[in-house]
Amino acid sequence: MNRGKRYSRKSRLRGIGVVSVLLMGSAVSGCSGDGVLSEFGFGKDSDSAAQDVLGVQIPYQVKIEGIDPQEEKLINALREVSTSIRLQSRPTPSLAGLERRAEDDVERFETVLRAFGFYDGQVAFNIRKAEPDDPTISDDENGGDGDDVVSATSEPAAGAPAGGEQPDPVDLIYQVDVKQPYLLSEVKFSIVRPDHTTKREATDEELERSNLHLGQRAAADPIILAEQYAVDIMRDRGYPLVEAGKRTVIANTTEKTISVTYELITGAQANFGKVNVKGAESVDEDFIAGYRSWKPGQKYSPEEVKTTRRDLAQSNLFDSVIVKPVGPVAENGEIPIEIEVHERKHRTIGGGVDFSTADGPGANAFWENRNLFGAGERLRLGIEGSGQSQGLEAAFRKPQFLKRRQALVADASAKSYSTDAYDGELVESFVGIERKFGDYWSVTLGPTAEYSDLTGADSPNEQFYLGGLRGVLRRDSTDNPLDPTEGNRLEFNLSPYTSLSGPSAQFTSVSLNGSQYYAFDEEGDYVIAGRGRAGMIIGEDRSDLPANKRFYSGGGGSVRGYEYQKVGPIDEDGDPLGGRSVLEAGIEFRARLTESFGIVPFIEGGNVFEASDPEDLDLLWAAGLGFRYYTAVGPLRFDVAVPLDKRDNVDDDFQIYLSLGQAF
Repeated sequence: MNRGKRYSRKSRLRGIGVVSVLLMGSAVSGCSGDGVLSEFGFGKDSDSAAQDVLGVQIPYQVKIEGIDPQEEKLINALREVSTSIRLQSRPTPSLAGLERRAEDDVERFETVLRAFGFYDGQVAFNIRKAEPDDPTISDDENGGDGDDVVSATSEPAAGAPAGGEQPDPVDLIYQVDVKQPYLLSEVKFSIVRPDHTTKREATDEELERSNLHLGQRAAADPIILAEQYAVDIMRDRGYPLVEAGKRTVIANTTEKTISVTYELITGAQANFGKVNVKGAESVDEDFIAGYRSWKPGQKYSPEEVKTTRRDLAQSNLFDSVIVKPVGPVAENGEIPIEIEVHERKHRTIGGGVDFSTADGPGANAFWENRNLFGAGERLRLGIEGSGQSQGLEAAFRKPQFLKRRQALVADASAKSYSTDAYDGELVESFVGIERKFGDYWSVTLGPTAEYSDLTGADSPNEQFYLGGLRGVLRRDSTDNPLDPTEGNRLEFNLSPYTSLSGPSAQFTSVSLNGSQYYAFDEEGDYVIAGRGRAGMIIGEDRSDLPANKRFYSGGGGSVRGYEYQKVGPIDEDGDPLGGRSVLEAGIEFRARLTESFGIVPFIEGGNVFEASDPEDLDLLWAAGLGFRYYTAVGPLRFDVAVPLDKRDNVDDDFQIYLSLGQAF
């Protein structure tokens, strides 16, 4: 392993001198040279120097030795800064040139070592004739992980003499001695206020928020990042104009430790002051300012600034939102806040299509205005048609209604239904208040009224006029409405109804729906998703309930593999009767195999029961495989499902579903 001439950092000048003299002597005398040159593969050609001029190149390998293979980040950092690796496709025509590359790498490598906490680390190199490949020698026996070896081309250089003998390859080997790593022994804050300066050690809470802990390796990145965290700490304490000053790092070479002092120039402590709005065109400025989450005169908090920006961004009124303090702090101790927005288009026209084997094709279209009267009012009008239903829908939402994070909501629909469960017309309306609380929760409460004229298998052929109260508690922490990869959804519905006219009916519907999503990887390409649904109706018997108020199960948004509404009790003609309670469960694995394509195996089960508190909770199960084509707006879904508990003369062999977005 030690054959060949060795070149170290300390012998650089001597090595260059020897090689230069020998090259010159060979060119002048025209005789062949053994020894050093022949050993490096220049052969006995008397035109060695001329070959330099004509572009003869010395192919080489680069090896980095002496580093624990577990230090992957360090090894990768060394490879990234290495000049010899970066230029390996352009080998040098002389050993002196290769040595210059290595010398440059030594300085770069030692800088990287210091950045990783190895302040005493040393790097040396040597160049030697390449050993013949030996398949019996493992990577470990050949100097470490095979990833640390970089092969250079050994093809003749352009411009070399025709038929000329090329130099043999050489090995450029870096010997890295990392030495003992330095550890972080002390973190101090030098807090420079307008009237005095305080120097103290960082508290345990401050160290935790800065992502530092005493005794950790004193690498550069966490120490540098901790400075910004320290600035954030002071902002949280009401100093909006705090800046980082001089950062002092002291190394104790005896103890092998590092002490860091962060200077924080706080400026004056401040309270929230006047809010100024920039960039508003058609959206009212006072409405925008009303999104502020703080009270007048409240102590400045970057968390409140972040919350305000998030809420404005989620309004769907703006392409960009910037919320920031604009100094200086006034004499009254308040700092003005500037909200700068860039409005997006507020009108949208859209639509969609879907398909299933049981129901055939369906389509919908909508028109939406998200700034109807200049204060973020949203009006959405829609039309839909399929083999099951046709009709019109309208929804209205006025944000910031009477108070922040509160909205006035209303919706109405008029549809004609033709399903196996019932036929007829239905008109519904609702007006209520939606109140958000926390990051993920909301509650909606308000009166509802409806008219129905529906005929079902065991439904009274009568007209119902119902009034009631709709209460909904929601939680949504998912990251994407059409393709969630993490978080969960929960919806609890409580709706009591009473007859306003016509047949007497009094009942209360209670239901709980939930779904959970867990990603196995950071990119969210592999996700396990599960869902469940449970509900019950208290009050009337099933035959006395309007057909549309009963529970049904089966179909693309329920238990795939069975026809729409067909999971549960059916009559002698195979038509669904519905029930007063329902139970569903499902799980699927979403695997995004490429940027555009994925597969989704799934299994689901459910059933509908005549009683509100059934004793037998047997479920009908189905399984299937889905395919996903990912687009900019969401995944296209194509699912094929088969019933595992197929009923003779009731269920088909399979069902197919096509729509936009995941099943749940």
